[in-house]
Amino acid sequence: MPKTAYIIDSTATISDTLRARPDVYEVPLSLIWDDEVIQDTSDPSALQLFYQRLADSDTLPTTSQPEPSQWAACLDEIVEQGYQQVLMISMAKGLSGTYQTMQMIASEYQSKLTIRVVDSKRVSFVMERMLMDAIELEAKGWELDAIVEQLEWFAAQSEVYVVIPHLENLVKGGRLSKAGAFIGGLLQIHPIVYFTSDSKVDIFEKQRTLKRVYQRYLQIVDDAVEKYESGIEVGLAHGDNLADTEWLSQQIKQKYPHISIRTGYLSPVIGTHGGKDCMGLGILPILPKN
Repeated sequence: MPKTAYIIDSTATISDTLRARPDVYEVPLSLIWDDEVIQDTSDPSALQLFYQRLADSDTLPTTSQPEPSQWAACLDEIVEQGYQQVLMISMAKGLSGTYQTMQMIASEYQSKLTIRVVDSKRVSFVMERMLMDAIELEAKGWELDAIVEQLEWFAAQSEVYVVIPHLENLVKGGRLSKAGAFIGGLLQIHPIVYFTSDSKVDIFEKQRTLKRVYQRYLQIVDDAVEKYESGIEVGLAHGDNLADTEWLSQQIKQKYPHISIRTGYLSPVIGTHGGKDCMGLGILPILPKN
């Protein structure tokens, strides 16, 4: 079997175990905030500070995809390490030019490597799950194109929802007027956004009170359990909202003790748009046994 390497961007917030693998390469996105360049991170201490600053600041940082030279440096190292093929997994292409840049750089290495670029259509734990599935399938002897086909099925079937609890974050980002935020706050309106089939983000629902949001999340889990015969995993990614995340995780575990639940922070690049205390629900279908 050809020697395979994996490249993924930082919005996946992969585990330390995956990051430590010699065949996994993580390329960070970055943010620019008050003329300061901040690298995307999954370090819990840095994330807590970031989200508190996000809540206190009157402005939002701007996000930036990796420079082409960062991808090139990564691929150069992969060539030097003797890999023959590469699987690159990107954040949803509708949110960033990262996917397009990956494709552009990959085309420049066609004579040196067999490269496939996959759009996750989502972010966070969906991307991490894709990486884990790819590694598992490769270890079973699957060919690269067959792995890509499975990952594309998973990306299309997965679901991601994010609640934005503080409308002030939408005001800072220019997506909502101050008057609209004030009225929405009085009515306790909390928009839930979701990732569409074409890798973009749109409004899913608007709920009154966070309690109703989380009840809706539990309904979505119920529906997914019924839908996927092979089972699901659940991801709960948040913007420094540990208490609500733990509560929701326990609610799911009580009803579905067999379901694996992954919890953690959204990376700053993604969390910037949701704001402090945002929480994402990810439905991660288990690949059917072939």
